[in-house]
Amino acid sequence: MGAPNVHAARMPDMPHRSTIASLFLAAATSLTFGQAGDLTDDVRRLISSHKWGEAKVGVSIVDVSNGSQLANVRADEPFIPASNMKLLTSGAALMVLGPDFVFKTQLIISGRTLIIKGDGDPSLADPEILEKMDPRLTVSEMVTTLVGAVSKTGITSLETIIVDDRVFDRTLVHPTWPVDQLSNGYCAEVSGLNFHANVLHVFPAPSPAGPNNPAAYSLQPAAPWITVETRARTTADGKNSAWLTRDDGDNKFTLRGEVRHKSLSPIEVTYHDPATFVGKLFATSLARANIECSINSVRLANFAGDAELDRAIRDGKVVGVVSTPISEVLERCNTDSANLYAESLMKRFGNAVTREPGSWTNGAVVLRMMLTEKLGPGAASSTLIADGSGMSRENGVCPSTFTKWLAVISADKKIAGPFVDSLAEVGTGTLRKRFRDSKLRNHLQAKSGYINGVRTLSGYVTNADTNRRVAFSVMINNIKSDTAHVSALELHEEVVKVADKWLSQRIAAERPRSGG
Repeated sequence: MGAPNVHAARMPDMPHRSTIASLFLAAATSLTFGQAGDLTDDVRRLISSHKWGEAKVGVSIVDVSNGSQLANVRADEPFIPASNMKLLTSGAALMVLGPDFVFKTQLIISGRTLIIKGDGDPSLADPEILEKMDPRLTVSEMVTTLVGAVSKTGITSLETIIVDDRVFDRTLVHPTWPVDQLSNGYCAEVSGLNFHANVLHVFPAPSPAGPNNPAAYSLQPAAPWITVETRARTTADGKNSAWLTRDDGDNKFTLRGEVRHKSLSPIEVTYHDPATFVGKLFATSLARANIECSINSVRLANFAGDAELDRAIRDGKVVGVVSTPISEVLERCNTDSANLYAESLMKRFGNAVTREPGSWTNGAVVLRMMLTEKLGPGAASSTLIADGSGMSRENGVCPSTFTKWLAVISADKKIAGPFVDSLAEVGTGTLRKRFRDSKLRNHLQAKSGYINGVRTLSGYVTNADTNRRVAFSVMINNIKSDTAHVSALELHEEVVKVADKWLSQRIAAERPRSGG
């Protein structure tokens, strides 16, 4: 993975769509989904071997080569999917935006105005992405690179910095997300201009004045306009026990606990209003580069109509573009289960189709249309769509919908490759510590899901020699005991083994025999 692609180039226009329906003229799939087959009894025996208490279990297994159902246990009942919801979101993103889609964040100069035009890219300065770059890039170095693109124009002062985040609406947090978790990174706000995964990294340190004094701290990205109330105390013994809180809907932070050593690992906390944050970050960084400007010069684009801004974007000079291929976004979305990535994909395809600011509402409409187009109205009507990542408990998806969706994607040569490649494998992402001793004969690629009381796993088992696949979905809801929680993880592994064994036996049976 290389450094971010920063260059001067204009973003190509998306093709005009006179009607939403015109987007979905895809070739009809040749799959015909039949009745439950020869693995249902095996799966039922596996389920009955565990103690579930009040937990509810659903399983679907489908032979991707022809769409036949191999197992169906409550597979046509909706379950809370948790992060398995990302399979629907990422698949729809590939169908709508296309496998060659590229997110493009632009820097535009018009007179003494800098316009930062967002495209909903969730990866911009994501610390996880920066860490994996070769050579490795820090957020400070990335900001310096972007500021350098402005400096090279020769401009010495800016009157205004306008942040154009209108690709998305400004409903930054889904109303059904858990309120008590909104300061955690997995509940980061979703903006038309995201930066550093919309989280601050705070590094506590002991006070130079010694024990019993307020602890010190540093921020990444450096944000001098943000202050952190320090209630954490410096201590002479023990371990660091510092933590951060943030007021809802604001950037007021409080550092609490005790600090003995300078922390090398950050405390992560979400920040509010990413678009304005980015504007102020640029203002302070440009000022350090001797370009006169102020954080007070920062404003957001007007949703109600901003003809002057639209004209400046059209006639201004593009001095820098940060480009991110959709394949990189899909990998973080599915392998690492990054919620911000899924939500950004959902809002982005909502924007692409409706030509309105992307939202959870129009994203859900587009996703439902894709379900109708690919799987039929029954699958669409049985699916409850609240958000794109699965953080909401108001999502509902049938296991059979997941396996049919996976089968349809696998049959689509245009998108199958990038979609399947985006899923976690044994030893990577959310499967890093799972299936280690399973001794599978075929290749597992899957998406796990977890929120309180919910454990899900859906994906593919693929034979490497023939590329023949089985799609599976195992969904457990209403888990209320440690025993049921352990059983859920064990059942995931057992069902995958059943699918793996069936695939190996079927390929062996169908292999041509040598001899007379």
